[in-house]
Amino acid sequence: MVTFMRRNLHTMMFRAAWLSGPALAGMLLFFLALDARAEIISCPASIATKQELQTVPSEWTASKDALPSNLANIAFYSGPPDQKASLVSDTRVTRGGLIYATWRFQAKRTESIWLSCSYSSTIVILSKTISTEITACTVTYNPKVSVAGLPEIQKIECK
Repeated sequence: MVTFMRRNLHTMMFRAAWLSGPALAGMLLFFLALDARAEIISCPASIATKQELQTVPSEWTASKDALPSNLANIAFYSGPPDQKASLVSDTRVTRGGLIYATWRFQAKRTESIWLSCSYSSTIVILSKTISTEITACTVTYNPKVSVAGLPEIQKIECK
């Protein structure tokens, strides 16, 4: 909807010649504010980790694999992730071969919302709080590409 509005803003402004200067300025600020509310949040695409085996079982030899630790999954939590209050997406639709999952959050919430990023080939998880101004996040997945058995995350867009 924002893309449609931004694309047609130029046309609408010239067709609305009867509007006064302040009205046009107000309309422009309204459309710019709508566009500014969308925020792309991203997890690091990959991370470097150091893993070590505590003890090597007898008759076995330990070695290290050079597999990258790529972004594999995300989760939203109500409160710190160690409290395990993960949130389920409110909607999940498939369109154009992609999956769109949307989480909605209360506008005036007291509990912080956390985004956690999980990676392949490691147990390391990165987490951070998201702005209290954000009331919804949509994650775009590509089911044709798999990372650790899960659909690839293409984008996290929040408003």
